Amino acid sequence: MNRGLRLACSLAVAAWCAVFLAGAVVTLPELSTELHTERPPLARVRPVLERPKPPLAEEAPRPAEEEPPPAAEPPRAEPALAAEPRPVGRAEVVRGAALLDSGGSFPVLSFDYDAFPSFRSYARAMVRLGARFVIVHRRAIVGSLDLETGAIGEFSGAARFSPRARDYTGEPGLDALARVARERFGERAVVMMLVPRSLDAGIFGGLAQVIEERGQRRDALREIRGRYERAAGGGVHLRVDAALRRDGSSVPIQTLFDLGQIAGASA
Repeated sequence: MNRGLRLACSLAVAAWCAVFLAGAVVTLPELSTELHTERPPLARVRPVLERPKPPLAEEAPRPAEEEPPPAAEPPRAEPALAAEPRPVGRAEVVRGAALLDSGGSFPVLSFDYDAFPSFRSYARAMVRLGARFVIVHRRAIVGSLDLETGAIGEFSGAARFSPRARDYTGEPGLDALARVARERFGERAVVMMLVPRSLDAGIFGGLAQVIEERGQRRDALREIRGRYERAAGGGVHLRVDAALRRDGSSVPIQTLFDLGQIAGASA
C-alpha cells in the first residue's frame, strides 16, 4: 500500500511539472516579442561619403630589374576645364529621378568640399539650397538636427529628399553635433545631410548625359570624382573632373554644374 501511495505521488509531481513547462514555452516567445518591438523608422537612407580630399599616395618604386616599358601612346586630346556651368533641363531632372530609384546602377559619387574655407561654410551653402541635417541610426532616420543650434527635432517629409544621404564620418566640423546625436540616440547614431530629391535628380541626370557624350557606358564606370566650389552670391558649383572605369583607367569629364540652376530647373 505504501508502495502504491509513493507511485501515485510521483505521478502527480510529474504531471504538475509538465503543465508548468508547457506554460513557460507559451509565455517566453510572447515576452521576447514585447521586448524587441521597435517603432518603425521614419525613413531609410543609402549613405554617400563626402569628405575633404585625401593626400595623394606616393607612387610605389619600380623593381630594380624590369623590362623596358612599351612606347608611350600619343597623348589624347582632353576636354578643357569648364569655365561656365552646363545647364540642366527638366528632361534631365526626370531622367535623374528614375536613376535615383534604381539602387546601385549608378557609379559611386566621390566629391570633396576642399574649395570651401570650412565644412560649416559648405554646409550653410547647401542648407540654403534646401539641404537638411538628420540623425541616422542603422540607416534609419530618427530625427532632425539644427546645424546652428544643435537642437534635435522631429523629421518629416522624407519623400522630398534624396535617399542618397551624405555621410561625413570623421569630419571635425561635425564633432559637436555628432556628440549631441550619440548622447540622445546611442553610440551608433551619426549625423548626415539630406539634399532635396529634385537637386540630386538633376545631378544624376546631368551626369548621365555627360557620360553618354563622352562615349562611355555607366555600367563600365566604378566612380565619378569631383569637388564642390563656391559660386557668386553664396551659391555652390559642382565641378566633375573624371570617371574611373572598372579596369582602373580614367576618363576625363571636365564639366561644371550650378546647383542653384538645377534647383530652379526642377522647381
